[in-house]
Amino acid sequence: MKSRFVAAICASAVLAPGQSSAELSEYMKKSGVKQFIVRPPSGAVKHEYLIPAGPFTHLFDWDMYFMGVALSYDGVGKPVASSVESFLEYVDENASRLGYTPREIAPEGIWALPEMCKPFLAQAALRASLTMGDFTWLLRENGGSRETNYVKLTHTLRFWEETRRSTDGLFRWYNGVESGIDNSPVVSDNPADVTEGVDLQCYVYREYLALAAIAKKLDKGDDAAAYRQKADGLRALVREKMWSEADGMFLNIDAQTGKLIRVREWTSFVPLWAGIASAEQAHRTIRDHLLNPAEFRGPHGIRTLAADEPLYDGAHGYWRGPVWVVSSYMIMHGLMKYGYPNEAQAIAKDTVSLLVNDFRTTGGMNECYSPETGQPAGNGHFVSWDLLAEHMVEESEKGADPAAIPQ
Repeated sequence: MKSRFVAAICASAVLAPGQSSAELSEYMKKSGVKQFIVRPPSGAVKHEYLIPAGPFTHLFDWDMYFMGVALSYDGVGKPVASSVESFLEYVDENASRLGYTPREIAPEGIWALPEMCKPFLAQAALRASLTMGDFTWLLRENGGSRETNYVKLTHTLRFWEETRRSTDGLFRWYNGVESGIDNSPVVSDNPADVTEGVDLQCYVYREYLALAAIAKKLDKGDDAAAYRQKADGLRALVREKMWSEADGMFLNIDAQTGKLIRVREWTSFVPLWAGIASAEQAHRTIRDHLLNPAEFRGPHGIRTLAADEPLYDGAHGYWRGPVWVVSSYMIMHGLMKYGYPNEAQAIAKDTVSLLVNDFRTTGGMNECYSPETGQPAGNGHFVSWDLLAEHMVEESEKGADPAAIPQ
């Protein structure tokens, strides 16, 4: 018998406009990729949870969030909510530091200590609640500490505030793997815990807004106002401290020296997705860098590292050049926010074409692709946030954004 999850997936199957999008949707249906991304509770994972693809057993942080955004089209929210609950099982438990959450959990145990779960849990909780039309699960107690899911969410942000905020008010990544950009050239691994990431500030900013939206739904007006104020303050700091007028883009900062890290990586465009950039900053960085074919705009999509950087490797560089669906998705929505609909649509169509061609030749999807040739450049039979591509063209044409945070 099919689970309710599989039944909902098979019943919805909304085709995005355009032949390539329709073909991608059809490939996804026929291959059944969505049927193998939900696993039952097992070992250290205490609730039903999402995995990036069939061979994986791990619950990952931002993979889970972006899968939840994609699955909202299918009306599927419960596995996203229960994935959040699985992460929150480890918050405030076992004498861990207040709010610490492992970034990765597998049945055999938690992984990657002391790396923190990326700040996407409140965003995932909000997306799941909106999809289900139910916020009451956030008031349930979770774990031995007997704190509610909502309280534990607030504590995850306290962890960032109390342990990862520099004296300048900006937040630090522990290392590249924690950031999700495993081999990032703009996040230091040795020494660790010294890089103030542009992307991290944007994720925390959106977490504040998501918690404000959740608090409002739960009739916690004071909390909602406090989180909106924190978001406003962080946005102002990013505009002031991380924007380089000389470079025309946002750049990471070395917290030890206070100096900007002048390497052009795609994460410099995350302020477009988050809506943090001013109009002037957005237009400058889009014109000078994002749409520049000598830097980020490749023949088959948006490069994750500028093509004229010494470390650029479009065919084998992992995050140092190849096109990823998640980065393309965020950048597409950033372009839409700042008045570049045609350019956003072009990125959406490029992304869909990469996946359609992959399905035609391999029967599945890949982690990343060469921006120069369109050929797969990472691990095959990947699902995760590649699911976002099914509706990218539709979103770019209609101005829709399922990741938007209601005010």
